[in-house]
Amino acid sequence: MDIKQLARVGVVSSVDAAAGTARVAFTDLDNTVSQDLRILTRGSKQDKDYWIPDIDEQVVCLMLPNTSGRGVCAGVILGTFYSRTDAPVENSADVRGITFGDGSVVRHDRGSGNMTIHATGNIDLVADGKVTIQGSTVHINE
Repeated sequence: MDIKQLARVGVVSSVDAAAGTARVAFTDLDNTVSQDLRILTRGSKQDKDYWIPDIDEQVVCLMLPNTSGRGVCAGVILGTFYSRTDAPVENSADVRGITFGDGSVVRHDRGSGNMTIHATGNIDLVADGKVTIQGSTVHINE
C-alpha cells in the first residue's frame, strides 16, 4: 500500500454536524469526494470536545486500507493546518486561543497569565452552586 494513498490532504465539501463527520474532496484525484469521514476529536466519552471544520477548509485525512489490501475505504479527518491563505491569528508559543468567525475570542497567555474572553453576543454563566468572583480589583461596567 502506497503511503500517498493513506495520508491525504483535501478540502471539506460537506459536513454532518450531528454525526461528527464530513466529506472531503481530493483535488489531486480530480476532486473525488470521500464518503463520510469521522472527525478526530480530543474527547468522546465523559469529557467531550466538539469541533466541525468549515466547508472549503483544508484538512489532513488518514485513510484506512481495504481489508483486501487493494485501495482505501473509510478514514478519519485528523485536523486542519495553517497556510498563507489561512494564517495563524497569534504568533506566540505562550498563547492558546480560539477566534470565532463572528469575532468572539477566548485567549490565554501563559507568559503573562492573562486570559481574555470577548463575546460579540451574550454570555451566560450557569452554576448549580455558588458563583464567586475574586480579584485584587473588580471593575463592573466601567
